[in-house]
Amino acid sequence: MPARHEVDLDWEGLAIALENQLPESHSYLDLSSGQVVTYTGMLEPPDPPEPRENYLYIPPRPSREGYRTMQKFIQTVEDEQLQKQLTQALVGRGAFRRFKDCLLDHPQERQRWFTFKDLEVYAFAARWLEQNHVVARNQPPPSNGERPPRPVLGMPGRVEIEPGGDFRLALAPYDRPALVFRPERAALLVIDMQRIFVDPQGSAYLPTSQQAAEQLGQVLAAARTRGMRIFFTRHRHRYPASDGGSISRWWRSLILDGSRDAELADGFQPREGEPLIDKCRYSAFHGTPLEAMLRAGGVEDVVIGGVMTNLCCETTARDAFVRDFNVFFLADATATVDAEMQRGSLRNIAYGFGRVMSAVEAIRVIERQASRRTREEGR
Repeated sequence: MPARHEVDLDWEGLAIALENQLPESHSYLDLSSGQVVTYTGMLEPPDPPEPRENYLYIPPRPSREGYRTMQKFIQTVEDEQLQKQLTQALVGRGAFRRFKDCLLDHPQERQRWFTFKDLEVYAFAARWLEQNHVVARNQPPPSNGERPPRPVLGMPGRVEIEPGGDFRLALAPYDRPALVFRPERAALLVIDMQRIFVDPQGSAYLPTSQQAAEQLGQVLAAARTRGMRIFFTRHRHRYPASDGGSISRWWRSLILDGSRDAELADGFQPREGEPLIDKCRYSAFHGTPLEAMLRAGGVEDVVIGGVMTNLCCETTARDAFVRDFNVFFLADATATVDAEMQRGSLRNIAYGFGRVMSAVEAIRVIERQASRRTREEGR
């Protein structure tokens, strides 16, 4: 008979792990402490810490369970109009997002939904624990509303936008996982990977740029291998008196043409056929031929990485959106001065301008399309 484990359980951590549907996030229950350990940034579940027998893998709660929870909640709603709206929200793909959107204008019902859902998830957790011969000495906590992101362990490829935070969990309310770029119709925009930001000797060096450069370099390599269109941008000012504008007035200094700061960083030099767009404003579209070049190449989707997240990358993403390009923004292949600004920028993009994704996810999309094309050519 399997061993029975009694623990002081981290109920909230277990509930979050069970609800987590992100393919790059994996959780284990520590059978000795009752704590939940979460890894992210990996497509396959990593090995748990030693001793392995002390860790139990936590599979995500089936999506059908979440759907049933929404159906059960609708039956408790007294407002007939809201009940109809919620029922309609469950029809077709994107039901979970539409359901939550319907509740935004009903704060009391929204709070009641969180409490209702927590009770359902905790009940599911209790059944899962029983099946795995785990006994919790403590009871689940009362619901306090929508749960915040939980800490994750550092692993290769992890995306951290704040101490102990993961961008996928933080942006989950706004994520649109059904949106995936099409490599044959996409272009990778490598924004301002210059010595000023990426080189430790640069005058505005960003320590966070090292991780971003590593991740962006991997995306760049995949894009090159698979023949995806690639554009580089370089921010510089040739005639400060005339092209400095508001940037000069705001920052009191400029990236001057010909300076070491203006040079592209090692590993981010364009190759033949990869255009370099010089710009003197945050947006890569302002006063440049970028849009015309994208249109001429049949590009409809733009994948954006580089620096700085909240200035040139975000402004370029916004401009791409208003020009009717589909925007895909690389969370761990962008960098700025601190975690708070990174988080805020990613939230802005995810809420209203584009799909925020990891470098690993982008590479997977590129390689999957290439594999599909290879199979088709072999027929």
